[in-house]
Amino acid sequence: MQTPPSPTFPSIQADNLEGKKLRFPQDFAGERNLVFVAFQRNQQREIDTWMPLTKEMMKNHPTLRTYEFPVIGKVMGMMRGFINNGMRRGIPDPGTRAITITIYSDKGAFMKPLGLKDQRKIYAFIVTPKGEVLWRTEGPRTESGEKSLREFLDKPSKVSA
Repeated sequence: MQTPPSPTFPSIQADNLEGKKLRFPQDFAGERNLVFVAFQRNQQREIDTWMPLTKEMMKNHPTLRTYEFPVIGKVMGMMRGFINNGMRRGIPDPGTRAITITIYSDKGAFMKPLGLKDQRKIYAFIVTPKGEVLWRTEGPRTESGEKSLREFLDKPSKVSA
C-alpha cells in the first residue's frame, strides 16, 4: 500500500493587499508560519476568532509569522481589482493588508496539495518556507484547537529555512 504524500503548501504567485508581488511558499517570512485559508467571504468571522491568540503566539514565538489566504475562484480573477479594492477598504491596517494574500485560482488545484476536501471550512496550518505543513486544524478557534497549537509551538523547532 502506498503512503499518501504529506500535505504541502502549493506554489503560488499572488499580490498582498498592499500590492506587493509574492511567491509562496518561499516568501513566508517566518521559520514557522501560521497560515489561515478561507474559501467564502463569511468565513472571515471564523478566522477572526483566532486573532487574539495569534497576536499572543507571535509575541511568545519570535520566528512565527501569520498570513491569511482568501481563496477565490479563478473565474473571479477578472474582478480582481474590484475585489481587492473592496478588501483594502475593509482592512484599514496596513500590517493586516500586508499579510492578506488573495488567491485567484482553481480552488481544487489549491486544495489538493494541502489535502483539503471541504470549502465550507476554514483551515489553519503551520507551514515552513519550504512549504512543509507541520500542523493543521480546521474551523474557528476552539479549546482543543488552541491547546493543539500551543503544544505544537511550545515544542522546540527543528525547522531549517
